[in-house]
Amino acid sequence: MNLLEAVWVRRSQRTYLPRPLEEVQREQLGKALAECSRRSGLHLRLVCPQVSPFAGQGRLKGAREYLLLAGPAEDPDLEEKCGYWGEELVLTAAAMGLGTCWVGGTYDREACLAQLEPGETLVCVAAVGVPEGSPAPRPLRPAGELALPADSAPAWFDAGIAAVQRAPSAMNRQGYRFQLRPDGAVQARLSGGGSFALVDLGIAKRHFQLGAHGGVWTWGDGGVFHKAAEEKSCGAVIWRPAGEGREYLLARHNGGHWSFPKGHVEGRESEQETAAREIWEETGLTADIDTGFRRVVTYSPGPGIVKDVVFFTATPAGGTERRQEAEIAQLGWFSFREARALVTYATDEEVLLAAEAYLSGKS
Repeated sequence: MNLLEAVWVRRSQRTYLPRPLEEVQREQLGKALAECSRRSGLHLRLVCPQVSPFAGQGRLKGAREYLLLAGPAEDPDLEEKCGYWGEELVLTAAAMGLGTCWVGGTYDREACLAQLEPGETLVCVAAVGVPEGSPAPRPLRPAGELALPADSAPAWFDAGIAAVQRAPSAMNRQGYRFQLRPDGAVQARLSGGGSFALVDLGIAKRHFQLGAHGGVWTWGDGGVFHKAAEEKSCGAVIWRPAGEGREYLLARHNGGHWSFPKGHVEGRESEQETAAREIWEETGLTADIDTGFRRVVTYSPGPGIVKDVVFFTATPAGGTERRQEAEIAQLGWFSFREARALVTYATDEEVLLAAEAYLSGKS
């Protein structure tokens, strides 16, 4: 499940099973936390305390672990950034099958403040854990109450507003409005107050960005969104039998991250043709592509660009293994457990998990 899919299924979870997250779940969230902290300049972390900060504080039942959303006290956009990047993490957890709930005031704030480093300000927290039951969906506010009227709005704008409808908000206020300007940009303005209005605005901006399939926001009340240019790459999770299980081929790219072979679609290539060509160019192997498995990862490789990466599974069919020196620093075969720990990004770990489940089902 990708983040946009998580927008459609994620709900505020009030009750949790009284058991901690598994270590592999903490590790997967840790990858997302590290990436979001690096990109945002915030200090975002998962806290697993002995005593729950939610006990006796509100309507949460069984919740103990939480995402701590904090950052530099001098950052003028701190609250909005915590909303934006915090929702990235909340959706990541939802995509993993975990329950989450944004919490503004009903928690032991002093216990959470003790987790801060000098110069940091705590904005809010979000409970995360193993859900107990499935909460009922909340009624959605009509799209017309979230977007100012516009003539001939493009489909991506309507899709962005549909995602905003599902954005969590303090007291379900959703006190903001989105406007498509004549120049094609989108502006978001607050339409109400409240102590967490800017956090809510950051959450809504992230939802709009996901629904609109990429773009760049400026911070603040009245911030502007410019739609991103779209790119596409294809690759594969390459595997081979090994003992009772499988080994996976990972590539350490020259940027330093471990992932799967992939690359840009060229000309009129099909997705399958691109994946096969990129595998050969990056690894020296020919491969049999299994299109029965297909997962899409979406990310921004640079300002104003959004990229979809389509992954299949594949098995080596021939060739001689050798790395493409211009792009690949190292190739290696790893067990599922080793590969899961090694892949750098949480989104790639999700693809690996899905591939392992798919291959286990086939066998």
